[in-house]
Amino acid sequence: MKELLRTKGFKSTPQRELIFDCFFSLGKHVSVDELYQKVRELDPSVGHSTVWRNLKLICQLGLAEEVNIGDGITRYDRTTPKPHGHFFCRNCKKLLEFDVGSVMGALVEAAHEFEFEPDGYKIEVQGYCSDCRQDDRTNDVATRSANDERKA
Repeated sequence: MKELLRTKGFKSTPQRELIFDCFFSLGKHVSVDELYQKVRELDPSVGHSTVWRNLKLICQLGLAEEVNIGDGITRYDRTTPKPHGHFFCRNCKKLLEFDVGSVMGALVEAAHEFEFEPDGYKIEVQGYCSDCRQDDRTNDVATRSANDERKA
């Protein structure tokens, strides 16, 4: 990481290294606040704006990209060599990645049909994960049981 920063004209500082390490250790789809909490556990002197600026730098270096699903929270996802999409649960806000290899041909064909030259892809599908659907079914059963008891 130090070499990449140096070749791009950025200083390598202990705080920056900590923020980078925490970002890559947390995994995918990290919000500024999640990263800030992790960094503060290790170094309480690091400020929120320092974390935010370094997340922007991570994106500028091409190591991550912003993910906005429409829930008002900007997340940062590590850049991967293969395109992928996201399933977003509207209830619990869980983000799941999936391989888009099987749909890439259709996307390329559609772009060609419209004489459009894409330079990136973002595929996001919104709905409800299996856990939330299960919870909803459980709540529906409990509600129906309570209603049935009142009718009796």
